[in-house]
Amino acid sequence: MQRRFRTLRDLRQHETARTISIADPALACKLTPMGLLPGSNIEMVRKSPFGNAYYIKADGVRLALREEEAAHILLEA
Repeated sequence: MQRRFRTLRDLRQHETARTISIADPALACKLTPMGLLPGSNIEMVRKSPFGNAYYIKADGVRLALREEEAAHILLEA
């Protein structure tokens, strides 16, 4: 059985999902100390008007991510 996933960019405003992993190791080293871990619950707070920034809440911690960074965060389908 193949596991399906989506990325952070696929979430709509106020939608929540659980992280599976962070595909880019360098990005994982940056986000892990900030509290974004595999298994964290993520809520999409809002997207920037032009779509190149994403404002999320990960287990109570608010973060702003660039579009390239959001593409590397894998979520459960």
